[in-house]
Amino acid sequence: MNTIEEPQSNNTATTNAPETLAAARVACQRLAPLWPLQHFVAVNPFLGLTSRPFAEGCELLQRMAPGGMQMPLNYYRGKFTSGVITDADLESALTHARQILGVSHAEELADWNVGRLKAVLHEDSRGAGEEQMLSIAEAVDRARGTSWSVAIVESIARFCAAYFDEGQSAWRLPWKAQPLFAAWREAASLDASFELLGLPDFRKWVSKLPSDAESAITTSLAQLGIAANAAEDFLHKQLFTIRGWAGYVQYRVRANRMHGRGDDSLLHLLAIRLAFDAALLAHFDGPALREFWPVNPDASTSDTLAKLLLQFTDEYAWQRQLTQKLRVASPTQPHALPARPSVQAVFCIDVRSEILRRALEAASPKFETLGFAGFFGLPIEYIPFGQHHGASQCPVLLTPKFRVRETLRAASEADEKLAWKRKRLGKRLSYSWNSFKTSAISCFSFVETAGLAFGVKLVRDAFAPKTPHHGHSQTHRPELDLGDDHGVTGIAPEDRVQLALGALRNMGLTNNFARLVVLCGHGSATTNNPHGSGLDCGACGGHAGDVNARVGVAILNNPTVRTALATHGIAIPDDTWFLAGLHNTTTDEVTLYDLDLVPASHRGGLAELQSALLTAGKRARRERAALLGLDCTDPALDDLVTARSRDWAQVRPEWGLAGNAAFIAAPRSRTSAANLEGRVFLHNYDHRADTDNSTLDLIMTAPMVVANWINLQYFASTVNNAVFGSGNKVIHNVVGTIGVCQGNGGDLQTGLPLQSVHDGTKWIHEPLRLHVFLEAPRERIAAILAKHEGVRHLVENGWLLLFAIEEEGAALYRHTAGQWEQISS
Repeated sequence: MNTIEEPQSNNTATTNAPETLAAARVACQRLAPLWPLQHFVAVNPFLGLTSRPFAEGCELLQRMAPGGMQMPLNYYRGKFTSGVITDADLESALTHARQILGVSHAEELADWNVGRLKAVLHEDSRGAGEEQMLSIAEAVDRARGTSWSVAIVESIARFCAAYFDEGQSAWRLPWKAQPLFAAWREAASLDASFELLGLPDFRKWVSKLPSDAESAITTSLAQLGIAANAAEDFLHKQLFTIRGWAGYVQYRVRANRMHGRGDDSLLHLLAIRLAFDAALLAHFDGPALREFWPVNPDASTSDTLAKLLLQFTDEYAWQRQLTQKLRVASPTQPHALPARPSVQAVFCIDVRSEILRRALEAASPKFETLGFAGFFGLPIEYIPFGQHHGASQCPVLLTPKFRVRETLRAASEADEKLAWKRKRLGKRLSYSWNSFKTSAISCFSFVETAGLAFGVKLVRDAFAPKTPHHGHSQTHRPELDLGDDHGVTGIAPEDRVQLALGALRNMGLTNNFARLVVLCGHGSATTNNPHGSGLDCGACGGHAGDVNARVGVAILNNPTVRTALATHGIAIPDDTWFLAGLHNTTTDEVTLYDLDLVPASHRGGLAELQSALLTAGKRARRERAALLGLDCTDPALDDLVTARSRDWAQVRPEWGLAGNAAFIAAPRSRTSAANLEGRVFLHNYDHRADTDNSTLDLIMTAPMVVANWINLQYFASTVNNAVFGSGNKVIHNVVGTIGVCQGNGGDLQTGLPLQSVHDGTKWIHEPLRLHVFLEAPRERIAAILAKHEGVRHLVENGWLLLFAIEEEGAALYRHTAGQWEQISS
């Protein structure tokens, strides 16, 4: 049997180290970060591609993976047959394509018309296997019928799981203190598994690799003979084969960069992946392999273009339906409210809030609802009672500016210290007990002695499940005063004023305050759900928003803060009381906090609010029932919905943000009469009060971008769940508390489970790009686009679709190819 030749650096391939490393860094930038399960948040899986047009991204990913980022033709065939897509939508899509694809596709588009598009709908999608860019491992597998690509992914995944483990494993990897590539080199030089699989002298090959990752990349790329102009795409493909762990490493790199620390771990992971391919080529190179590698497919195929045109068609159909709702809903006069509402409820812009907001407004004409990012403008890290470290309660685009610790609401200093000690002791005992259960030796005696007791627990969980713990205890409160830790925790009085000022201005609540104002965060109560944090508030970093609501209320009810706000032109009446709440999106129940602090003068209004919330919750549950497979007329509906949240075997406790398709920043009067079916992010915005454009700037750079991330994650998990989603959640296994894998091994899964977007018979989520409607003058929107390159890329490259509402809803414009195009009524 042939042995592997030693790594060479004098190959005829490109050996220009700076050029090679530059290509490697560009390839690393194409990977989107993957947040760990503790604060799993939606992320745009195409984040590293937004600097290029959407169509180009489709073409690139079609070469990277089977299916790319497009739906099959039969999906659109069903829509056309059912009448959702019309001939007019097909014509509009072709016109749009000619405007935005321009010269690069002009020749191809000249042959397309409505008739040809309709004919394509009745064709079968052609396989794209021969057009795929292949790694060496994939090429060897095709040439020899082997499974090297699977073996490599599993090997790298096992190593990364041990290296990045965050406490799940009882035995630590001996080389965790070393850089990633160095640690792998030590481990791989002792691992004989690849030699047993048929790759002789692999350990010797590894030991002769350069000791640093950058030199190893240069050496391996030279050994592979990759031309300089093909290096970026090839290296992207290398990372794409291990995109789950690459995404997690990218998350760590990003987090370190945001805190001013350098991190080349993703380059190290790339060096590891390249080493395997270089070793395979050295051993298996020959005519049989060269039939499959290298592959240099065309930049575009008619199949890719056809699917793109049909996607545009589907989006035009949705745009037509939504704009009709907005035109019908837009009143000629502002929405009629009492001179002073009895209640104002500020909800997160999350699409699930839209249903409850409509239901609450219907419950009482004296209620007004507003939409604002669910962290309520409070970039905090919240430290739960009994812990030394907390979690970021703000969008992942931001870093927390303040740390707030949790304390007991009513306790002496001595009682609090005693409670703290008990909490810490409980955590230590829990840790020790878990170590006993999972260690390599005591786990056997544990099963023998305690196994039956856990059988009782299993039966109880199946037939009499507990209510999932949700939200922070009513017996605790946020401590805003600066601690005795040199100001590390707490919020200074002057900072509280600025936070209150920013929150009220940006949510458009600067006058006409109600007697009761509710800041209502949201979270999801589910059980046995590794991706549970993905159902919580994305604006709160993948956590429930009750924390931010309680901190906001503590600030806004403070007399000193109110006095300072008055000097800035915001006069909160003495009889206005702020309340914190939490919307459980699984059950549509709302919990209100610290009710014993509500003044006696407000008890009547509080009772009215609580009654309205109960009525609104029932109404929202009835609206959502059909999608959950429940009968909205069933008298036991409320109990059935609650039972789903407690059922450890339930794969669809709620639908999350499935169906999201639009983001609207406008006065509530623009949408209050429309049933938007829980598919639209709603942000209150009045451009007349935003004289310096600061609020519009904030909306376009933060909540709009976060909504786009959510939209594209659901998009990707639908168009190609096998590549961008996480498959069947029934067979998920948690890896190192970081992520999940399918079955007992393999790469980390990057997106949403199939059950989050499909009900078993049909797609619940429609893969549409986010339609963003901003009620503001076009020139003001354009000024912000000119100012922020990242946002400009999203718009001009087509990763979201932008519209401007003018003349009090009478005029609507679409941003196309850098120009504003008026949409006729």
